[in-house]
Amino acid sequence: MSKLTDFYSQLAASVGMRYDSENNVIYGQKEGFELVVYAADRQVPYALTIHTAAKTPTGTAFVSEDFKNLSKSVSTLSVGGQSGNNITVPLMNIINQRKLRDALPERLREALNGLVAFLKERGCIPCCSVCGRAEEVTAYVSGASYLHLCPDCETKMRGSAALAEQEKAKKKENMVGGIVGAVLGSLVGVLSIVLLSQLGYVAALSGAVMAIGVLKGYELLGGRLTKKGIVISIVVMLAMTYFGDRLDWAIRMVQEGIGDNVFSCYRAVSRALKVGIIEKNAYLGNLALLYMFLLLGAVPTIINRVREKKTEGRLAKIGSSAGYGSYAS
Repeated sequence: MSKLTDFYSQLAASVGMRYDSENNVIYGQKEGFELVVYAADRQVPYALTIHTAAKTPTGTAFVSEDFKNLSKSVSTLSVGGQSGNNITVPLMNIINQRKLRDALPERLREALNGLVAFLKERGCIPCCSVCGRAEEVTAYVSGASYLHLCPDCETKMRGSAALAEQEKAKKKENMVGGIVGAVLGSLVGVLSIVLLSQLGYVAALSGAVMAIGVLKGYELLGGRLTKKGIVISIVVMLAMTYFGDRLDWAIRMVQEGIGDNVFSCYRAVSRALKVGIIEKNAYLGNLALLYMFLLLGAVPTIINRVREKKTEGRLAKIGSSAGYGSYAS
């Protein structure tokens, strides 16, 4: 058991719930409401969000003002939202993650009590996330979403997921289209490199923009994003980052009156380096920073995309894997 898994299991037990290690969520029931607690961002594991499915007696959704009032009355809750019958409310974050971790048992307990009290005061009843019927529901994870489903909706969703998986398996990868899409998507990254440079920055943001643009472009025109597609996308990222850097130098040369237009200056960058018009150390240093930021942006983007691909169409029952902690209603 990892330190984080151990922490989550102890946290679950401290609030009378259980921890599903396979799906990395805390789950349980409180006063009739089925609840799921999860970290919306894996990079910030102590910033938790509470999810439940409920509806008002009239079936009307809560408005933003309702969630603002909830946040004011329960200090540990941030402003939440509602989509259909799904209600999600994040815990108020603390910038110091160590302090947040140490305070989480008490903060989560207060947040759960406050949310359930809020729902009960307004006469809400637990229901299915999809159909809204007030039946016995079970918590599920579907891709990156959490749902509380009645048996009928669970069966329907499994059928739809199976059909989608069959259609996906039939779709072939169009490598040529994927390469074209990756190059087109990379132009957004090139634009970010040039614009940020013109503002006087070499920012990590450009690496993330480049990675997202290339991967999305490949998948849109290639039909699928396979391992081969990821490798091709990485090559495109490297090449287009180099292109973006050279384009930036060419624009600078035009701005300084060294050349007439960007195209001729772009071709003259190598010569400008040889004769010292562009300082070699500055050029190499800038390019190295861009590649470093590309690495910082691309690695988590690719990892997250691979995770998303693995969970697409997946409907997993929360609590079906080995759980830790106690379960209390």
